[in-house]
Parts: sequence; structure tokens; C-alpha cells
Amino acid sequence: MTTLPALVAAGLQTLTALLPRPASTPSSQPPKAGTGVDALRVLAVLIPLLREVLDRAAAEVTTSPVRAAALLQLTESLYRQAGYGQLLAASHGADAQLHTITEEPLAELNELLRDPVAFADGAALPADATTKPGCKPLYRDTTDFLADALNLTHFQAQHRAQSAENLLPHTGFNGRTIAPKFPLLGQVLSDGAADPKALATLATKFENLSPEGTGSPEALSKARELETELAEAARTRNAQGTTKLLKDQARRLDEEASANRQETQDLFVGAYFLGHTRKGYEYKVITTAEGHELLATAADILNSPRTQAGTTPDSSGPDAAPEPAPIPEWAVDPGTPLEQRPVAGFTDLGQPVELDPSVELRPGEGIEQALSRQRARRLHQLILDSVRITTSPAEPGADEGYGLDEQLPLAPNVTLNVTIDLETFLGQLGASGISDRGEDISAASCRRLACNAGIIPIVLGGTGVPLELGRSRRYFNRAQRRAIAVRDKGCINPGCTMRIGRCEAHHLDEWNGGGLTNVSRGCLLCPMCHQGYHSGKFRIVMVNGHPHVILPRSRDPLQLPRRNWIFHPNSIPAEAA
Repeated sequence: MTTLPALVAAGLQTLTALLPRPASTPSSQPPKAGTGVDALRVLAVLIPLLREVLDRAAAEVTTSPVRAAALLQLTESLYRQAGYGQLLAASHGADAQLHTITEEPLAELNELLRDPVAFADGAALPADATTKPGCKPLYRDTTDFLADALNLTHFQAQHRAQSAENLLPHTGFNGRTIAPKFPLLGQVLSDGAADPKALATLATKFENLSPEGTGSPEALSKARELETELAEAARTRNAQGTTKLLKDQARRLDEEASANRQETQDLFVGAYFLGHTRKGYEYKVITTAEGHELLATAADILNSPRTQAGTTPDSSGPDAAPEPAPIPEWAVDPGTPLEQRPVAGFTDLGQPVELDPSVELRPGEGIEQALSRQRARRLHQLILDSVRITTSPAEPGADEGYGLDEQLPLAPNVTLNVTIDLETFLGQLGASGISDRGEDISAASCRRLACNAGIIPIVLGGTGVPLELGRSRRYFNRAQRRAIAVRDKGCINPGCTMRIGRCEAHHLDEWNGGGLTNVSRGCLLCPMCHQGYHSGKFRIVMVNGHPHVILPRSRDPLQLPRRNWIFHPNSIPAEAA
């Protein structure tokens, strides 16, 4: 009876024998099954082969539930093996110092792999060439290479590289094998017993728990026990089940480390900007127990019916509500003087918070949900008001402190750039703008913010290019930098996410070589990309007054001028330079 390993070995041998010999292999030396290049060539031909098999298997399902179930489970196993392969490739890429590869062999390799059949048919791989010692490599590290070569975000590439280190063994700088951080979870990955992406995320979350603690033998033993528990759950439960177990483990660890809880909390306290979503600008606030009590107390005061922020009618005026009667004699200490006794309702029992007229019920929303939203809005407004008062710029002649004058409204502490012509700005302010932080502001928000924000109109020419300075100045002045920021919105290198406030104004033409300090010859580059430009990693050209980047041939064989799609998602590549 043929076993599965024997069948796999026979299939591999047959495929290898069918492939032509590589161009670099002499005819007197037949290719050996399992050698590096042969295995890569088999992998290249397996890609179209698998696609063909998948299409045929799907066509054979027809109306058979059994075949459909078999196809589903087999393709899931295939997906899990592919996920294992992704991490395996990332691990070996780190071992091989992949980021040190030079431009020429990488461009040749990319061109070769565009046609896997040509490679499988015997085309030779380019010779290895790495960056010389003392020279800056093409990429910073493996993460940087993964992000560029596979069109991943930095965080996706970083997660993949870290997951490979967490789950798979790798080779250290001295050639010794280093075990994975979580070998038991790695075994689940190798066995194909769980979704690779879910498993990688699970390993990252488990790592964030810091189960090793102080690194003592007792802590390491406890960590291994928790990993065993989690690995077994990954094999038998879905993602929801493993997540609940992970939360339970976090709770147990938290209880054991309650003495050090304050020190742990101090590491994470802060307000973190999560991003701009359809809902608005999202922040995450992590605070201490004291901070929680302060915020909760403020919310209670703002929403109490007995406070000015509540909804109880004003007690003055002709339509004022009557003063509540003192509480009954039986409900108060007989020794308390009458004038010191609290009035009925002082605890607000039985007097629910009313919904503010400005808070409208959403479709399908209950009153409790609306009240919760009202509570959050009032607390949000209190925080913004506090920030405005605290950060309000001092006026000339103001007293010490925050520079506040009770006889004057708060000075504007928001600066808004409006990219429209001056006539429109003076007339109706009907165009959109951009904040100092690079955020797009709608026309409606511009009109509202014009009441209490510093408005700076950016006057543009017919092609969207602001005024120039020529060689009258060495550095871009403030107005020019603002104009460049409005045009570029961030670093111009495609894929870079660095926003305006962390970028530098770059001269396309060197000043010492006769270059002009003109907006049309300047652009934004973050410090890392600025350094990469001067290292020759990409070129910059101006197309219709807007800077475009031409990437190296290893990343863009067509050499098309491109804008950064992060800040200009609707842009399309210009014609080939």
C-alpha cells in the first residue's frame, strides 16, 4: 500500500524529471531532486498547476454536497499550507539578510518570475549580489523589503516578520538554530491545524501578555503552561473561543501581578489617535483608576438632572418650577435643623435624565442608547473646552497663567489652510481646506471654523502652482512650505504614510548648482525618504506642476511617474518618462 510520504516523494521526483535542466546545470550533471533551484522550479510550475486543479475540482462538484464539502476542506488545507509558506519565506528571508540584495539582481529576478513557465523551463536565476560593507543597503530590514516587494503596509509586513520569529525556528548570525518564541503554537502552524493568519495574530496577542514576566524559572514554567493551553485551544476552537481563553489568561496574569499593576498601567496611559474613519476622528484613551474616576464623575455631573448641565428647568422666572418640599420627618435625623434638611428628590431617585433636544433619536435607537450617546457627547465637549482654555495662546498684555481674559472670547488656536482663489475666499468661503496636520476639511466645516480659527488662503495659479521666489532666498519660507504642504499633503514617495508635520521641504534642484527656491521645484519628503532620494533609490519629476516619483526598475519595470496614493488615492500614473 502506497503511503502519503512515498506518494509525495514520487510526485516530486516525477515533476523534477519532467522539467528541463537549468541553464546553469551542465548536461553531464542531472538535476538532483530536492536541491534548492529544482525545488523553486517545481514551486513555480505548481502555481498554474494548482489553479488548473482547483478549477477542475470546482467544476466536478456540480450538485453533490459531499464533493462540495471535500473541496472546501481540501482548499482550506491548501490555504493553511500557503500561510505556513508565507511565514517560512519571511523567516528564511531574514536569515539570508534579504534586505542587502542590490538593485540589479532584484530587477532581473522580478522580470524572470513574471513568467513562471520560463523559470520552470530552465532559465537560470541571477547571481547573488549584496550591498558592500559600509554602504547603505537597498532596504532597511526584512520588513522594509516585504512591504515594498509584496505591496504590504509597514504594519502588515512587520506583523509577518514578527510572526515568523514567533512561530518558526531561524538561524542566528553565528549559524546556530534559534528556536521560535512559541514552539507549541508553531507546531500548530506547521501541522496546518489552524488558520495561519488567526494563529499569527494569536501569537502576537499572547506575546503582548508578557507571560514570561520576570524571566524566573517559575514565570517561564507558567508561560509554557499557558502556551500549551492556548495551542490546544487553537487546534479545537474557533477564533472567538481562543480569544476568550486569551482574555481569561490575561485576567489570571493580572491577578497574579496585581502588586505591579500601577507600574504596568503607567506604560500605556495616554490618548492615542487611531485614524480618520467614516464616523470621525477616532481616539483611544487609556487612563488610571484615578483618571477613570475623574472622567466618570465629570460625566455624572454633566448628566445629573440637579446640575446646570442637566435638564431640570431653571428655578427663576415666572414659569419656574416650585421649590421641592423638605423630605418627610421619618426620613431624616430628628436632630437636624429644618433649614439644613435636604429637599425631596435630592438623590434624583425616580427622576430620570431627560434627552437633550439637540440629540435626535437615530433609526432603531432606544432611549437608553441615546442617553448613553448624550453622556459621551457632553464629556467630549467638556474635554474640548478644557483643552481650548488650557492651550489658548496668550494675548499681548495678558496676565500670567494661560493668558485668559474674561472680557474677551478665546483666541483662535486652530489654523486652517484654504486652497481656493482669494475672491472666492473673501466672498463665500465655499471650497474645502486642509488643516496643519494634513486633514481634509469640508466646505461646511470651513465655514464653521472660520468663526474661531486662523484662516490662511492659499492663492493658486491656473495649474494649481503657488507664487515663486526664484533665487531670492536659500530656504523655503513659511508661506511656501505651507503651499507645498497643501499641494502634496505628505511625503510624495508612493506608499509612505508620513504626514506634513514630519516632512521636510526638498529642493529638486540643488541650490549650490543654481537651483531655484520655487514651489514648483520643491516637494515634501520625510527624513527617511529624503535620505533614500539622495542615495539614488528613486527619481522625482514634475508633471503639470505636481511632483511624481519614478521608482527603481525592481519595483516598477515600466518606470511610470507616480504620486503617493496614500494622500492622492485618485491619482493615476503619468505617461512613461
